[in-house]
Amino acid sequence: MVNIFNPDERAFNYMLEQTGKELTLNGSTQIKAILSSVPVNANGYDDKYLSTLSPIKQGDMVDYLLSQWIVISQINGMRTVKYKGIMRKCNNTMIVNVSGILHVVPIIVTDKVALNVDVSTYITTLDNQIYIVVQNDAINSNIKINDIYKIGNLNYKVVNIDDISISGLLYIKMDFSAEQQILPNYSVEILNGESFTTNVGTPVQLNIQQKDGDVILTEPLPAIFTSSDEAIATVDSLGMVDPMSLGSCVITVALASDLAVNNSISITVEEIPLVETYVLTLTGSSQPDTEIISGYTKTYTCVKKNSQGVVVEGALFDFTVIPGTTPVDKYTLTILSDTQCSIKANAATYYIDLWATDRSDNTLTISKHIKLKSLF
Repeated sequence: MVNIFNPDERAFNYMLEQTGKELTLNGSTQIKAILSSVPVNANGYDDKYLSTLSPIKQGDMVDYLLSQWIVISQINGMRTVKYKGIMRKCNNTMIVNVSGILHVVPIIVTDKVALNVDVSTYITTLDNQIYIVVQNDAINSNIKINDIYKIGNLNYKVVNIDDISISGLLYIKMDFSAEQQILPNYSVEILNGESFTTNVGTPVQLNIQQKDGDVILTEPLPAIFTSSDEAIATVDSLGMVDPMSLGSCVITVALASDLAVNNSISITVEEIPLVETYVLTLTGSSQPDTEIISGYTKTYTCVKKNSQGVVVEGALFDFTVIPGTTPVDKYTLTILSDTQCSIKANAATYYIDLWATDRSDNTLTISKHIKLKSLF
């Protein structure tokens, strides 16, 4: 809250509202600050004054104009009504490997033994020995003496680390090294193919494989899954794709530490296919059709119907008799057509089973248990 009785505070708040820039502090905190429009020193670095109402400290990383800057000066506390310091634009990067996760670290390359923002000389060569300034944080605390890092086109070995002289910063001395920095060569592959089709209500699990070169990682690195259109399909942190509506989208998986290492798969969500079901009926020429009197013949007709009860035209059937213990001479089976057969009872007091099988689907069958009986 602005102190209306303090003219300096009122004036600074007005300037902050009118000319302040939106900055991101340490990758997450949004602040507003007034920045100087010219370099602080003629030292070849891009330095800017930073004035803000938000607490800042030496070593803070600032994102501004798509670049990273490090607060390199000590902050004198809240001077009158604001925090004020100097931030310097990082002029290079290096990759720090922490337990297999690669971090791109913004750095300031210099040739001074001590970071002094008041000096007017600056680095002119990057050959045998350099000094770098990095934020003293959880990632950079993993930098050790004798580590090798590629900076620009050359490789340098860490020979000394000063984590005491400058609060919030690591000041690192490095010598040129003919030995190269060895980094993993990660790749991500989706094993479900280039595309797949599913329907609403049928989730699909993506199978992911991560490699370092040709070696499959048995302990995969953290990955991020995203959908190009969550109205079509969503995907959770384990790669389970949940179709939401009809259409197509792309699912991408990337390493959390490097989104450039990724792989994608196209999915199409279609309507749930209607699975048609069929039933057979087997009917004799007279009732009851489960009995045939000895000496007489009865004709049986098989019909195929869909789930709506409509007769399927053109259906063809095979007819067989399973006699059980009945001798085969006690009946006569005659095939009349692809839909009809007849059975004559040649004797009495026997039982047989008549079966009809759909030729287009031999799992679709029907049977009728028939008694061969005497007239009286």
